[in-house]
Amino acid sequence: MATNRLIHEKSPYLLQHAENPVDWYPWGEEAFAMARATNKPIFLSIGYSTCHWCHVLAHESFEDEETARLLNDRFISIKVDREERPDIDQIYMTAAQLMNGQGGWPLSVFMSPDQTPFYIGTYFPKTPQFNRPSFRQVVLQLSEHYRTDPEKIERVGTEINQALSNVLHGDTSGQLDESLVHDTFDQAMRQFDVKNGGFGEAPKFPSPSLLTFLLDYHRFAEDETALQMVMRTLTAMRDGGITDQVGFGLYRYTVDARWETPHFEKMLYDNALFATACIETFQASGRERYKQYAEEVFTYIERDLLSPEGGFYSAEDADSEGREGLFYTFTSEELTTFLGKEALFPLYYQATPGGNFEGRNIFRRTDHSLQAFADEQDMPVRDVVRQLERERQTLLRIRSTRTRPFRDDKVLTSWNALMISAYAKAGRVFANPHYTSVAERALAFLETHLIDGDTVRVRYREGHVQGNGFLDDYSFLTEAYLELHHTTQKSQYLHAALRLTERMLRDFGDSNSSFFFTSVNDETLLVRPKDLYDGVTPAGNSTAVSNLLRLSQLTGRTDYRDAAHQVFTSVALEVKAQPTGFASLMSAYVRTLMQPKELIILTDSQEAIEPYLSELLTRRIPELSLLVGKKTDLLSIAPFLADYEPIDSAPTAYLCHDFQCERPTTNLESLLEQLNS
Repeated sequence: MATNRLIHEKSPYLLQHAENPVDWYPWGEEAFAMARATNKPIFLSIGYSTCHWCHVLAHESFEDEETARLLNDRFISIKVDREERPDIDQIYMTAAQLMNGQGGWPLSVFMSPDQTPFYIGTYFPKTPQFNRPSFRQVVLQLSEHYRTDPEKIERVGTEINQALSNVLHGDTSGQLDESLVHDTFDQAMRQFDVKNGGFGEAPKFPSPSLLTFLLDYHRFAEDETALQMVMRTLTAMRDGGITDQVGFGLYRYTVDARWETPHFEKMLYDNALFATACIETFQASGRERYKQYAEEVFTYIERDLLSPEGGFYSAEDADSEGREGLFYTFTSEELTTFLGKEALFPLYYQATPGGNFEGRNIFRRTDHSLQAFADEQDMPVRDVVRQLERERQTLLRIRSTRTRPFRDDKVLTSWNALMISAYAKAGRVFANPHYTSVAERALAFLETHLIDGDTVRVRYREGHVQGNGFLDDYSFLTEAYLELHHTTQKSQYLHAALRLTERMLRDFGDSNSSFFFTSVNDETLLVRPKDLYDGVTPAGNSTAVSNLLRLSQLTGRTDYRDAAHQVFTSVALEVKAQPTGFASLMSAYVRTLMQPKELIILTDSQEAIEPYLSELLTRRIPELSLLVGKKTDLLSIAPFLADYEPIDSAPTAYLCHDFQCERPTTNLESLLEQLNS
């Protein structure tokens, strides 16, 4: 089988296209030099390994000899994995949204050799349909335009460049205030789907940043509606088809508004952020179901996405044996064969004789009350629960013998950091050292393979490391260090967070503005992008701001707080235009309005105060930072502790606000009551 240049790459997505008849180049100077030398335009195809429509486009067009020959004759073709090069993806996705009002993957970019796009689309079918031209028609028409009307190509490119520049360098003279916090909540209320949970219409995506903001708003404004919106959404997602009811874990999204019919790919980041939202909702509500939801995610992760060395793999595909969802779904006949005619699982999870998805069944328990179902079966609830679990495990065993969907086994720093934070949080909130251990082992993997002092790399696979870290890598990783420090109070995690923060400020900073997505040392692209809006993950700028505020509290460094407020000011006008698009930034901001507090406990033995710490750490107090340890160990982190002394050699707590501390106390029980009030 003939191969192209992609055969030398490590990205699973690029390797999926290494045997295409298309003469693919990886992103790099070789491709651009060839485009300049031959005066050909560039076709840039951006996708990822578990993208269903990327597979369809590849099968219909990139694997087709005639289409490939047409593309090879008229274009220089470049293939990019968006998960390894989010900087390139972000530029051209922004351009797609400016040109078309929307984007998506696969992203199909037609551009000049100087990287300026003149036409952008997504999936193009093999033959004209869905009100879209065929891929071949697009290739022919655009190559002719490029050859015969260079003035128009140049004019379109200039307009796009100017529009991108305007997006990245908007007015930075605004100011956030409390009214904008309430505006963000009001907009979330208008977007909320009261009937089904979640936000907006079909297709229905998780909105983790918005859920976190609502939890913060609930604490700040004491508005029970905000918490109810979160609980309704998480429960609807857990009960719906977006959750794998047999093996656990969250699918990417649902094509409908009721969370019923999923797109079956599973992504590490979706599961990390869903678990985190569930943990924090358990803290805010005290309801055990949300603890269970998070623990189910961890069951899936440790079974299917945890590498033997401790890092987390990236994703699992939607397709197997050429069919979407085949691995995850069952026919009615299969259910009868495997579980018997008296089985409860198909009834409870709404299977039908004809199936609800291409003749097969997606399981969901939407609007099914366990108590009502048990009453219908004339069985005690506990017996129903036991039988459902036995039958679930039977289906899981049967399913494990099938051909599995493709698993993308690259380890991405940013996505691993999100899952490390989730595990670290679970370790302290659930008082479960196993989760803490998983987080520490995963971080040790990153430190071995992807971190060298204050230098972070993007991806590890099969012994090969690639990419200089982006803002997400630095900010998400700093957050993971802070979460593990909060859980363990090990000072090395806080020192590492400080090292990464100093590097981030130096390499990604923009005077009097927000952070760039790429380092000052990275290659020059069409523009230097910024990550401001929340997408499938929180915006890198928002996480950076949150980290700076936390570190300012922990260390007393007001320059960190000033850097955070500089970002608030620089994006305020954009936030006012679309508040919920900046939900994670508004979370960071609203915490500054909650009277941030620092709790320092000086003690020679953390074990001696374990009962108090355990109770404290189960609570959701996002405005509180915590430092525990010997004074001599803490001084290098927080020099402002120089005058603080333990009382009578007993564990002594200082509760501070704005670096002014109340009278120290050895009565930790009364301190807990004070924090709870």
